[in-house]
Amino acid sequence: MKFRVSDGARFFLLGQRKTIFVEPAQQIFEVDDLTAYLTCNLVEALSFQEMVSDLVGRGLARGPANAFVKKYLRSWSRQGLLDVVLDENDGQPIHTHVLDLATTAAAIAYYDRSVRDLFLPVFDHLARPGAQAALAYDVARFGDCGCIRRNGSRGMIVTSAEAVPALKGFLTEDALGAVGTDVALHGALLVKNARSLLICGAPGAGKTTLALALVAAGFDCGGDDIALMDGRGLMRGVPFAPALKSGSWDLLDGLRDAIIACPVHRRLDNKRVRYLAPVRYAPREHVPLHMIVLIRRRKEGPAVISAVEPVQALSELLSGAFTSERRLDVMQFESLLTAVSGARLVELTFSRLDEAVAILSRYHEEG
Repeated sequence: MKFRVSDGARFFLLGQRKTIFVEPAQQIFEVDDLTAYLTCNLVEALSFQEMVSDLVGRGLARGPANAFVKKYLRSWSRQGLLDVVLDENDGQPIHTHVLDLATTAAAIAYYDRSVRDLFLPVFDHLARPGAQAALAYDVARFGDCGCIRRNGSRGMIVTSAEAVPALKGFLTEDALGAVGTDVALHGALLVKNARSLLICGAPGAGKTTLALALVAAGFDCGGDDIALMDGRGLMRGVPFAPALKSGSWDLLDGLRDAIIACPVHRRLDNKRVRYLAPVRYAPREHVPLHMIVLIRRRKEGPAVISAVEPVQALSELLSGAFTSERRLDVMQFESLLTAVSGARLVELTFSRLDEAVAILSRYHEEG
């Protein structure tokens, strides 16, 4: 495995100051001598050992040289400025599958058995044999870390705990980047009786926890984060494995054993999550939007459901809507308006999950 600095970074001298311009961030950083030296050298691809030997040749002891190069590569990869070149030392993939992301498909090639075993439980339910992949990922081991290469060039170096969330983040970007004329909505989509229920709320409001409680009560999981609306106002989820933050691990009584059996991962924002992949997913088809639920958690008190004005529901959906053009055109807005106009619009305030599930199940069964 070799590395080079991507075209998004440029080293230059500003007077006597060694400086790097980072194009994606539109920022200028002053750097130390070793960072400047490596950045200039990595115009050509070099292996980790070649970089370490180079620094040792400049008088740095091998231990500090190893540590500096590791830190440099991790930092540069987090900026999206590190290209990864796989070579004969990495061998051939031991496993490849194509994932259906609802809007596009991505092929994942694994070069290490332990890395493969880390990812498969979270992503293998998305595998679609025979599908044509528009995107390609390579996942390989880099020392005691992992390296995720995206579309044959840009790579990110992550710890084992960070690897799955990092790949999911990339795949989410890919799914959103290929929405086409659809509108992506931020919410958890549940399906029952060929009708969908969309749960919306602020980050940390408990969308995923409530969605999984509904799955345990007989709903199918469309996806816990992204719902796609087509031009007819019909819905389909992007069915990534539901991600449960640490605060919710003990809240789902019927799923506690299954949750605790899942490994703990660490997102790049340092939040700990578990991915509950073995759930019942909805069929991969578009269904009508039957109900939009705005959720509000409180510490105590009974579950209360009340009607919501269409303009409030529409505003909430618009605040988390995403399109390929970064804005809704008139036709997309009209599709969203049609979906909102045809759905039951409610706000659910609750403290206990069982009460929330009971009241939503009853409302969903009604006409």
